[in-house]
Amino acid sequence: MTRLILVVSLVLSATTAFAQPDDWSAGPRRDREIRRDRQWRDWDDWSSRRDHDGVHLRILHDYRLESGATANEPVVVIGGSATIDGHVNDDVVVIGGELKLGPTAVIDGNVFTAGTEPRIDPAAQVKGKIDRAVFSIPGVDVGWRSVNIPRGWWSFASLGAMVMRLGMVLTISLLLTLIAPGWIRSMAGRASSAGSAGFLGAMAEVLFVPVLLVVAIMLVISVIGIPLLAAIPFLIAGGAMLWIGGFAAVAVNLGARLRGSRGGESSVPMLDLLTGFVAITGLTIIAHFAALAPGSMGGFGWMLQTAGLVIEYVAWTVGLGAALSTFVAGRRRVPPPVPATA
Repeated sequence: MTRLILVVSLVLSATTAFAQPDDWSAGPRRDREIRRDRQWRDWDDWSSRRDHDGVHLRILHDYRLESGATANEPVVVIGGSATIDGHVNDDVVVIGGELKLGPTAVIDGNVFTAGTEPRIDPAAQVKGKIDRAVFSIPGVDVGWRSVNIPRGWWSFASLGAMVMRLGMVLTISLLLTLIAPGWIRSMAGRASSAGSAGFLGAMAEVLFVPVLLVVAIMLVISVIGIPLLAAIPFLIAGGAMLWIGGFAAVAVNLGARLRGSRGGESSVPMLDLLTGFVAITGLTIIAHFAALAPGSMGGFGWMLQTAGLVIEYVAWTVGLGAALSTFVAGRRRVPPPVPATA
């Protein structure tokens, strides 16, 4: 800012000097030259005290100034930590990281931190003001470079995400079972063949992204197909609903099996859905609550979560295969019966 003021003042003074008419007396002209020379001397004195390397800026990277070293420009660190043991002739700004001032640190300007509480040694010298803006989740260090989140916080966050995810899946599954129970029973019957349905579902999971990319590229190449690109998000949404329907069918089939019946012949699909849903996700739910316990029990909970996710993955894969096979079978046309000959 000082440099800018000096430059502006020099430009204005030079402009004023050259804009004056030539018939002015020598006295005012001499005064203007004296003022201009004084301004140039002030500029030279100020420049001699500065290092023209520019601002020491670090973005998503740490900054360190060793003891005995000098930084003549402001130090600005965004998304990283700053460790200063030397001499800074200007301000120090740290945003989204941690500031550490050692016992030999000397700051001639101001210090501003946003994120975490700065660690300032009692022997450090800060000649300007120290401003801090600390924002943190309880028990969470929000510094971008050094996040220290305790296990308990992650456990609660994981539990909340699990409740939201399973709650959404259960809600949609109940709606699909209520609206189209025959469709769910049909998929549940095909889910009984877990091997073939699981193989078909696994192949669909592997080929989904490549096929989607190929279709998108083909639509882009063909000028006529470009407007059809807008339909891809709707196709993905429809595929997601089909997948959830397949998962619901697996749950119905499992619930019916536990009652000694068959999923394709379920007379109470809503009850079978709830029973099968609890059987599929029960281990995941128990594991998330076990992970809240401290010590070895918490670690055991994390292992149970992995096992629960494997069970869910198998159910989702079988359900996808059952849904696809049901969809393909529904698209097939049944040939009309041949009339009997007399």
